[in-house]
Order: sequence, then structure tokens, then C-alpha cells
Amino acid sequence: MSTQRLFQLKLDPLSGNFEWIVIDEDENSLEPSQEPLLAATSYLDMLNDSYRNKAYRLAIDKTVIKPCHVLDIGAGTGLLSMMAARAMASSDFTAEPDAKGMVTACESYLPMVKLMRKVLHLNGMKKNINVINKRSDELKVGVDIVSHADVMVSEILDSELLGEGLIPTLQHAHDTLLVENPLTVPYKATTYGQLVESTFLWKLHDLYNNEAKASDSIHLVPSRLGTPICVKQRQYAMHCDAITKEIKLLSEPFKIFEIDFWKRPYSHGETELPIKATDDGRVHAVVSWWILQLDREGTIFYSTAPRWISLPIHSSTGDWCDHWKQCVWFVPGKGMSICNGEEVVLHATHTETSISYNLKSLVLGTEVRQCDINVEDFHLILPPERIAIYGDGEWRLSMFTAIRNALQRIVQPLCIIADDSVFLTICVAHLSKTADVLSLFPGLRDKGYPIFGSCL
Repeated sequence: MSTQRLFQLKLDPLSGNFEWIVIDEDENSLEPSQEPLLAATSYLDMLNDSYRNKAYRLAIDKTVIKPCHVLDIGAGTGLLSMMAARAMASSDFTAEPDAKGMVTACESYLPMVKLMRKVLHLNGMKKNINVINKRSDELKVGVDIVSHADVMVSEILDSELLGEGLIPTLQHAHDTLLVENPLTVPYKATTYGQLVESTFLWKLHDLYNNEAKASDSIHLVPSRLGTPICVKQRQYAMHCDAITKEIKLLSEPFKIFEIDFWKRPYSHGETELPIKATDDGRVHAVVSWWILQLDREGTIFYSTAPRWISLPIHSSTGDWCDHWKQCVWFVPGKGMSICNGEEVVLHATHTETSISYNLKSLVLGTEVRQCDINVEDFHLILPPERIAIYGDGEWRLSMFTAIRNALQRIVQPLCIIADDSVFLTICVAHLSKTADVLSLFPGLRDKGYPIFGSCL
């Protein structure tokens, strides 16, 4: 009989708060219905990413080769901290026998800190790693940590790369927490992109042109200008491998930005990239991803590239995962028409937390700009999935028919729309001129009502 340890998210019924706990389970007593709640979160997906874990372990083993001060920023469950402590303990360093090493694990999320301490205890490494429940930009040398760190390890990355505050975190670390010319794992990250045509992706954002084909005479977006509904202008994380058959590649992959971990990054960056079309088509989106170079020598990589991309030698890429995906930036409207061999210019800009693009055709002199659209001009900012549903003719027809049939059987109906569906609310009002329509909009709240003046 063997015992396995599980991470589980436990609800405190009195406070309503969740807390990570470590439990021992007899695997022979587990019932099929018993599933750790952690399985529904990105933590387990990340911890089970063997390619990521192996790449980090190899890079840390190559970097932490002698006793030193290692700082783990955003330590989570403490996995990277334990890798660093183990690498230090197994290092063959005899030149300074009295030299001492230490690992500082910095984590701001208290439930995760509690879980990390339990994990360290279960692995017999509680004394090897100093856990601090603070944000890294709250740490002070001489107060929270005894000295500047020689090595920094971190994994504060999202699918876009910058969304978890990578740049300001690195800036503060280099300014106040690290020695001059520190060693880091990862060493640098590079973002890449590719122009694609995809009707599937187009339907996720262009509600005006999609609902123009609908047969129900309902217009959520009655005009191209003054549109009351839109998709927020940013990159969206998506599993592009799942829609490979829906994507036509219109360019070779191109490098966009490089972010160094080993030196202080800039808050703002921009570049203009000439891109030659490899086929005729219409550019509906830019698909992007990043590649981590984890070691200084450039032998260990991890990539979030889609499967159709040829990756560097020794690159780590694995099976389906939810913690990192590719990103999609939608080209506004119907996209940009392009011919094989034609050159377009992609203007890319990054802030401390995001990346955006503008696309310009040199042949036609047309430009498709993201930044020209003012989000304040819109009443509702909806996710792409909702925009796609509202533009789906079959879905609209089925809803329209069901509501019409229901209303025909009711005299002077009072209709209650108890969700955030703008379409259903307007559909009821369109079909029954005498009905009183009560729309709750629990999520949209006061942002739902103003659009009716434009749509009815």
C-alpha cells in the first residue's frame, strides 16, 4: 500500500476563503469521484509541465555551481527554490570551504506561502530556504534579506510574456536586490509573431460585418462608427494548435522583442518590422508566442510556439497546457488584403505590461491601426467568445425562433432576462412591442442599459 501527497484547495465555510493544503491520501482508498480541486487550476497544469520543469532544472544546475545567494521571485510552491538549494548542495566547490549559500523565496500570496512551507517541510528543505511573504518590490537589503543576491530565478510570465509585471519586477530587482552583473534563470525571452488568415478568428471580434448576414433584423452594432459594442484592444491568449485547420499562414515567423533578464529592461520599446507575404490572402490576426533562453550559453530553451513552428535545438516543448498559450491580436474590421510577395510593415510597441501592433501596407498605403480606436467611445467591452456567439447566424436564429414561439403562447407577457445576454434582451423587445422587459444584467450592471438606445 502506498501513499501519495496531493495539493488541494480547501474552502473555509466560516470565512468563505480558500486555502491550499497538503494531504496524504491512500491511493487504494481514493474513489473515482475524488479529484483534487487543484486540478481545476493552472497551478497543477504548471507543476505537471515536465518540459518546463526539466528546462528550469537543467538551467539552474548549470548556473548555481557554487554557494551563493539565490533569490526566487514569485516562488509559488517553492519548486525553483528547491532546485536551487539542491544544486548548491551538490556543487563541487572546494576553493572556499567556508563559503555559505542561501536561497530566499519571495512570494506575496499568503495561501501559496502556507502551501510552500508545507512542501518544503515534507521535502526536508525547510531550513535550506528562507521564505518571505512579500512582493519583491517590498524587499529591502539589510532588512528583509541580508545581502544582494548573486543569482535570480523566476517564472513570472504569462502567455503575452509581460502581463504579470515582468518588466517592473526586473527593474526593481536590478536596482535594489541584485549584485552587479548577476546570473539569472531565465537569461532572456524573445517574442515572435506570424501573420495569419482565419475566418474563425475574424468572427471573434468583427460583430458588425458578421451580424450583417443575420436574417433576424436585429443589429447590436447598427453602424461601423459609434459602435456600442466591441472587443477590448489587446492580445488574447488562445490554444492556436486547436484551430490549426482554421488558420492559413501568410508570412514566415518574425522576431519582435527581446527582453533580457540579466540586465535592467526598458519600460517602453517599439520597432518596425518589414514582413513579406508568403501567400495571397487577408490578414485577420497576428499570432504570437515567446521562447525562453534559460541559460547564458544558449543551450536550454522553452517555447510557447504553436506546433507548426520549427523550434531551436534542445528546445523544450510539450503537450497541451493551460498555463501558457499563444496570443492573438485581431486586425480591426475585415483585416488587410495582401498578395504573395507584397511587403507590409508591422509597428510593434510594448509597455511595462502589454504589447500592441499596427499594420501598414506599403503597396496600397493603407494602415490598420489599433490605437486609433478609443475604448471610451464604447458602452460595452465584451470578450471575443461572446462577440462570436452574437455574430453566429445559426445561434441567433435558434434563439430568435425559440423566443418568438414562447411569446406567441403568452398574452401580455412580462419577460425577465436573468443573464448578461444583450442579444436576448433586444430580441425580446424586438419581437414583443407591448411586453415589459426586465433585464437584470448581473455582470454588466449599469453598462448594459445605455446600448439599447443605439440598438432598438
